[in-house]
Amino acid sequence: MMELFSKPPKAIRVRFEGEVPFSLSDLEGADRLRVLTFSASEDLVRKMALSVGELEMILGHPIPAAGVDGLLALQSVALEDLRGQVQRDGELLERIRQGRLRFYLSKRSSHSKLFLVEKGEERFAIVGSANFSNPALRGSQVEILLWVEDPEGFRYFEELYEEIRRESDLVKYELTVREARPEELPILEKASKAPVVLTVAEVKEVPVVHRVDLISRRSEAFAALAKAVRVKEGRAVLEPKALKALQLAPPPKREEETSTLLLRVRDGEGLEVLETLQPFLEVDDPGVREDAEGMVAFMEGYLQGDFLYAEEAQEQVAGYWRLWAWFWTAPLMHRLVRRAHLEGYSPHAYPLYALVYGKANTGKTTFLRLLLRSVAGVEVGVYSSADLSKNNLRGVHASGSELPVVFDDIDPKDVGEKVEPVLKSLYEVPQGTLTPVALSLNASQNYAAPDQVRKRALLVWTGAVLDTTRPQVAHRVHGVAQKILLATGNRLYRAFLPRLLSALEEEKDWLAAATGTLSRLLTEVLGQAPDWARSISLEEVSEERLSEVKAKLLFLLKTHRLEWRGGHPALRIGSVDAKRYAKEFPGWLVEGAQGELLVLKEKGLKRLGVLPRWRWPWG
Repeated sequence: MMELFSKPPKAIRVRFEGEVPFSLSDLEGADRLRVLTFSASEDLVRKMALSVGELEMILGHPIPAAGVDGLLALQSVALEDLRGQVQRDGELLERIRQGRLRFYLSKRSSHSKLFLVEKGEERFAIVGSANFSNPALRGSQVEILLWVEDPEGFRYFEELYEEIRRESDLVKYELTVREARPEELPILEKASKAPVVLTVAEVKEVPVVHRVDLISRRSEAFAALAKAVRVKEGRAVLEPKALKALQLAPPPKREEETSTLLLRVRDGEGLEVLETLQPFLEVDDPGVREDAEGMVAFMEGYLQGDFLYAEEAQEQVAGYWRLWAWFWTAPLMHRLVRRAHLEGYSPHAYPLYALVYGKANTGKTTFLRLLLRSVAGVEVGVYSSADLSKNNLRGVHASGSELPVVFDDIDPKDVGEKVEPVLKSLYEVPQGTLTPVALSLNASQNYAAPDQVRKRALLVWTGAVLDTTRPQVAHRVHGVAQKILLATGNRLYRAFLPRLLSALEEEKDWLAAATGTLSRLLTEVLGQAPDWARSISLEEVSEERLSEVKAKLLFLLKTHRLEWRGGHPALRIGSVDAKRYAKEFPGWLVEGAQGELLVLKEKGLKRLGVLPRWRWPWG
């Protein structure tokens, strides 16, 4: 790794071979264009983004507040997204959704200018003094450009670029945007302690910048901030006493205001995301294969030896395969629940929740983010444990969206206290859309969700831990996962969805329909589906659940004596464990907890084949 930030700066030796005219056409039509710049012109960014296959840009800092730069000004505040500009330009939005347009902000002070161009077999680098702006690249200014086309030179500058990118923050376009609180904005935190002076291009821009329209869903809450800014000689000064006078305390949290991205499946038409219809796709669409390769590569990453214990890695891939099938069926799950009621079979077979639990460093969060992106086609935010409450869950289910909402890193006890009461109430005949929910938590393999949740949710155990004792391996694995995440769209999902709709017309087993449809689609797209991408039925899952219950009961029978109380078999295991197992075991096996006794059902023991031939003390 080169010592990029070492001092003094490095001098690169070059040989003069002549002069050639430069034109923007040298960049247009590139398969891939990577840009490192200090500033950029908004119109040039748009033009080049639409004329190349993929555009990636790293902006140094400090950044002037004008044009594109105005959107990225106040780096610590504007990092959240490019929402303002992108929402005004549908073509740019689509590029970002597809992962073909990305912006990074350098964490370190950077004044470098570098363009890496890839056109077919041709690869060259352009370095010099020119920023990524029209005046600089069209000859309006005196700029010096060096054209480097030899492979060794290109590799050198590519390594330099990648080194800076690793020291940069990706500007995320979050479609689920929570309200920003004043104390969360670094610019306000600094201004509460000492005056903050910000130089802007024009005085008239100050109120716009400081109303933080870019990141607040209710920007009027910050309107008073603009009035507190004292403008003099092109500078805006924010005094601590002015901030205090505004009384910018965080508004009381209203749990019913949880927001979700609006997504709906339109039968026979396509996927509606934020009121924009994205049509279903055919298998031969090139993006379908790209997404399939990325999703499969992510799953295969667990089998490459970077995760500890190969057996657990294989088990996790099998679990993630089921989670993948659930996530892609979840937008339709409320319809299946309603159909079950109308046709007279159990609605509990259609899980509106998925519970992903296991060890840390198993990739739970990354995979859930990937699944969100694979359905919505763009990066979607997840909620934290602080956002989880019964009222929030009810608000989520009433949002009208069919995209699963993810709550990450929740506390295991919240499943019983906050999730179970809401989940139990969802299976009456649904009158409208019910938004599905995925929950992620760290827990041991011995953790068991309450039986009422297990009956209504898909459970996935994650035990494949990344080998963090090898930092280079961990860094590489995270890098590969992030690359897949950024490149994945919803094109494979848009090819899968019409097939799933057709399969579910007569198939009651949603898991068999989803896994079978997806396995056949991967075979058609890639030529062969991986071994783990196989069809699985709900009956197979039920048998696994039965074996798990039997194994736990046999363990208790080996360590505790079976007694008979009032005609019922019982185990004296202590009041705490009795209450826990009374909730974990299914209702057909357990009668309940009575003090230190776990009271079981004789018919349940017979079903599992573990009822003793004798009844103590009657012989």
